[in-house]
Amino acid sequence: MKRYIHNICYIIAVGFLASCSDFLDVSPKDKVLEDDQYKTEVGINGALNGLYRQFISTSLYGGNLSQTTLDAMAHFYTYPPTQPSDSKLSHTLFFLCNGRSDEYGSAADRFGDIWKNGYNSLLNINYFLKCLGESTAVMNSNNKLILTGEAYGLRAYLHFDLFRLFGPRWEERSSINKVLPYNRSTATVLNHAGYEENVYSTADEYMKYVLDDIREAERLLAADPILTDDTAISKKLSDDFYKNRNRRMNYYAVKALEARVLQYMEDHENAAIAAKVVTDVVGGDVKKFTWADATKVVANKDYSFFSEVIFGINNPNMTSNFNSFFNKSELATMYAVDRNNLMKNIYEGFGDNLKAIIDVRARQWVESNNESGASSYSQEGTYISNKFNMVTNTNIPALVDFQPLIRITEMYYIQAEAALKVGETGTAAELLNRISSHRGIPDTSSYYLTETSSDEDFQSHILSEYYKEFYGEGQVYFYHKRLNTAKMFYGYKDGVEEKMNTKKMYNIPLPKIETEI
Repeated sequence: MKRYIHNICYIIAVGFLASCSDFLDVSPKDKVLEDDQYKTEVGINGALNGLYRQFISTSLYGGNLSQTTLDAMAHFYTYPPTQPSDSKLSHTLFFLCNGRSDEYGSAADRFGDIWKNGYNSLLNINYFLKCLGESTAVMNSNNKLILTGEAYGLRAYLHFDLFRLFGPRWEERSSINKVLPYNRSTATVLNHAGYEENVYSTADEYMKYVLDDIREAERLLAADPILTDDTAISKKLSDDFYKNRNRRMNYYAVKALEARVLQYMEDHENAAIAAKVVTDVVGGDVKKFTWADATKVVANKDYSFFSEVIFGINNPNMTSNFNSFFNKSELATMYAVDRNNLMKNIYEGFGDNLKAIIDVRARQWVESNNESGASSYSQEGTYISNKFNMVTNTNIPALVDFQPLIRITEMYYIQAEAALKVGETGTAAELLNRISSHRGIPDTSSYYLTETSSDEDFQSHILSEYYKEFYGEGQVYFYHKRLNTAKMFYGYKDGVEEKMNTKKMYNIPLPKIETEI
């Protein structure tokens, strides 16, 4: 049995905060021995920044778990209806969108990268927790609690996404079969075959560990400045390491993650309770988070709705990623959205003129630079999003290089689904309509729901909202998997694919780097 035993005595050092211009903009330069890295609070802060830096890898949230692989699997992007003969991106997209990732090397490699980089990141999180706990650095006790809480939150966040991708749907889990390893050690076995290994957990054990980490993070982050400091979130970046709290794992991000996890586990009642902790501080007198002004979104280029982001990460690669993923001239090499998929599926009922759609979220879409001529698919054109295409922003400087991971709207969707589970259609309608009202859609629109709307109307509305709201954030595929939807939009035309291979689409095999001897 092939094993790689990881027991490292260092963590990648990733720089320190020198000014607001390089906030979290760090790069791995040296491997610093723990005795040096953890001697001072500044060194510890740099080590924590390294954990966030690993998250922005294109193997993780800088690509696969946000804008590229997961959104392709949600059928955002156009793809050829028949298998192409070349080895370009379109070839990989064909297999990803048909639930056949295990049949094509480059698509399967995507999941290998997620697995490898995900568990390596978790190893470094564990190492950080170990070294921070042993550090004798002089620092404020609350600061140490905050940093520890952030690390526990990050560990739960990444473990949960690995489970959502590689683990079973919750309804299909086994009480005895071991599915994935929950890594809480700095000396762990990766790359091995066999489910008998002690490092693997059943689905129930695994998710218990996720919740344990969430609750420990919540306890530690009781000292989070976001709870008491009205300037903890700002449109401008600050040199203060404990500001810009929506750019780090924070108390409300932990509660939002708890809501997300409990909903996945079908504990809708408690998911709604956790989500309400967040929505209770939206607007009003508290104003931890505020609704974006729909009339200023275009002028501010604020298609991420910055003031609504509970948790995001600083990603200085956003512009280069945009150019790599979207700013291409050949359809077969870019991630592009088919015009009919956008207009007749995602924005169904809003008309056939993109520029005239009243929903402000539609303003992010522009025609792609496709110059490759006639194609067997997407013959009426393709679009790309400007959501993450930003070099400067004078109105909201903190929006530059900012990649959202959790936003307040998801907390309203979670509460709405919970209300529908107990027949409270009026409550569900009010929650969903509140979002519409903040996206520039007038209450006279037929898009609004009522207490008498059908179950089908509610479900199709929420699905439509996920596509409109969470483009580039990787959440739509997980929505489909959680509900085991048998239908998904065609990516290369209008209409809905009725006979998806859900068994393959929602059951991603463990990568060969893990299973092969």
